[in-house]
Amino acid sequence: MGPGMMMGGMANLLDEEQLGTLREMRQQHRTTHFAHMGEMMNLRDDMALVMRAERPDPEELQALHRQMAELQGEMMADRVRLHNQMQDLLTDEQREQLKQRAPGLQRQP
Repeated sequence: MGPGMMMGGMANLLDEEQLGTLREMRQQHRTTHFAHMGEMMNLRDDMALVMRAERPDPEELQALHRQMAELQGEMMADRVRLHNQMQDLLTDEQREQLKQRAPGLQRQP
């Protein structure tokens, strides 16, 4: 279950302190995510510019693509870190209640 899916289902399970912590975690993640998205948009602009050339440079395109893939990997890892932080915020009882509310979203072993 990803951070977005968890947030909607878990907000009413948390106490005030947990909600405050969750809010801070999401704000930190959002700041990083928006910075990464800006970088990604810049890389896409760079790639579009290279592709407009009469004879695009394959090595330059490959380097840009590599940077984009690396950035996507960082963004995915950030999402997983947030998910894990959210899981750590929950008590065992809260985790079980969340699983019962969304049984189709449980991870399979």
